[in-house]
Amino acid sequence: MVVVLGSLLCLPALGSPISLGISTGSPESSQLSAAAYEKQGMALMAQQNWNGLITTTDEGLVLYPDNAELHCLKAYVLRMTGHFPEAVDNTTIAIARDPKPVRYANRGFAYLALGRNVDALNDANTAISLNESYTRAYGVKAIALANTGNLTGAGQAVDTAIRLDPKDPLFWHLKGRISAAGGNCSGAREAFNTSRALEPDYVLPWPGFGNATTDLQNAETKCTVPVREPVPTKAAIPAFLAGTALVLAILSRERR
Repeated sequence: MVVVLGSLLCLPALGSPISLGISTGSPESSQLSAAAYEKQGMALMAQQNWNGLITTTDEGLVLYPDNAELHCLKAYVLRMTGHFPEAVDNTTIAIARDPKPVRYANRGFAYLALGRNVDALNDANTAISLNESYTRAYGVKAIALANTGNLTGAGQAVDTAIRLDPKDPLFWHLKGRISAAGGNCSGAREAFNTSRALEPDYVLPWPGFGNATTDLQNAETKCTVPVREPVPTKAAIPAFLAGTALVLAILSRERR
C-alpha cells in the first residue's frame, strides 16, 4: 500500500482501537528534539504503527506541548483509530498554533466522522481559501455536501479534486458514491472501478467509511433491474376473459 507523506497529509485509513493513556516511556531521559519526534512520528504513520505513533506523540508533547506538528500527528492517529472528538481537539490546538490548509482538512474529516457536516464544510472552505489547489479539502467538501443532500455541489467539488489530482483513489471513490446517490449507475460503476484500479486498499478517511469494492457491490444491487411478471399477450387476453366470465357464471348459479 502506498502512503504519501508530507506535512501530515490527510490520508484516510483503517485502524484498530488504541489506548489514549500517556506513554509509559521516559521522555525526560531521551531528550530528543521536537524535529526528531516529528520524524519518528512520520515514519510510524507511514507504517500504520498506531500504538507506536501514540507513544511517540505523547512523549514528544510532554517535552514540547506547544508543537503543532506533534498535535497533528496525534490527531491523525486518534482519527485513524476511531477517537474522533479527541482528534478534533488536538487538531484545533494545532490550528491555533499554526493554521494550515491540511490541518483544516484533517479536522474536517474528523468532523465528518462525527456527523458534523456543517463544521466540516466550514473547515473545507477555510482550507480552500488558504490554498485553492489543496485537493483533500475538496474531498471533505464533497462528502459534507453529499451528506446534506447537495449532490450537484458535491459533484462539482469532487470533479475539481479529480482535475487537480486524478490519481487519488479517494476522489474516484467519492465520485462513485455521488453518482450512485444521483441514480447514475453507469457513472458509479466506472468511478468505483477507477478507484479500485488505482489502489483497491487505499487508506480510508476514518474507520467504517467503507471501501470502493463494497460500495460498488451495493451500487450493482441497487441498479439491478427487477424481474417483472410477463405481460399477457393479445392471444392470451380473450382466454383470460372467458375464464373470468365462467367463474362469475358459476358463482351466480350458486347464489340462486
